[in-house]
Amino acid sequence: MDGSPLLKVCYGLTALYGLASLLAPKRVIAASLKLWSVGFENVSALEARPWYARHARAVGAGMVVTGAVGCLLQRRASDAEPAEEPEIIETED
Repeated sequence: MDGSPLLKVCYGLTALYGLASLLAPKRVIAASLKLWSVGFENVSALEARPWYARHARAVGAGMVVTGAVGCLLQRRASDAEPAEEPEIIETED
């Protein structure tokens, strides 16, 4: 695993979205419904049930953990020293 900057950004965005879902699940659901309204009709008539909001909060907690662990692993990968290349010994035949 290399310390790609794009992976760090993706993990950070995952953690931020998870934090938003954890703190305000109903607002995140409403924002998602607005995005869904582009391709579907009558999306504004949908209303999330209470269990769905609890589920969104639990998924948000998982996303926060996943994003944080991913960022830490990427940081460790970028800080790690590259492995030494094996020495090639040439022999004459």
